[in-house]
Amino acid sequence: MKFAVLICVLMLTLSATRASVVETGAFEQARRIGEAHQRSFFLFSTAFGRYIIRHDGMGEVTFGARRRAFWLKRGMVGRVEKVYFHEYQGDLLLLYEVSNGGGYAARMNQQSRKMRWLTPVDGNSIGPCIVDGDEAHCGAAEKLTKIDLDTGARLQD
Repeated sequence: MKFAVLICVLMLTLSATRASVVETGAFEQARRIGEAHQRSFFLFSTAFGRYIIRHDGMGEVTFGARRRAFWLKRGMVGRVEKVYFHEYQGDLLLLYEVSNGGGYAARMNQQSRKMRWLTPVDGNSIGPCIVDGDEAHCGAAEKLTKIDLDTGARLQD
């Protein structure tokens, strides 16, 4: 009986600890292969698989022996110039700059490769972002852009 009570107390303690964990971390920059104004590719890996994104926005994820394609929105003109990524609750967060001066923040389900949300951001917000709880803080301190990671909405101070 004492052993059962001990196990129950331990389980309650572990579940309370997990509930209070706030997810934090920083976006990483994908490695670029190729030259500016030429064909280029962005390479990175997550716990789910290995990713390759072309300059035209076509992406591919390899997991196990499978390969699956997806597309990044990038406007009617422009090339993908920079890519930053971060895993969040099993999804892939992407922040990418397009050559027309703008960019996008996106949250993609890694298994289905469907975008949960896509938010246009200005060029000043493209760069390493910090994930703090359920928000991403992107850009310089004087022009900080905050994005709600559940909805993709831009938050105001």
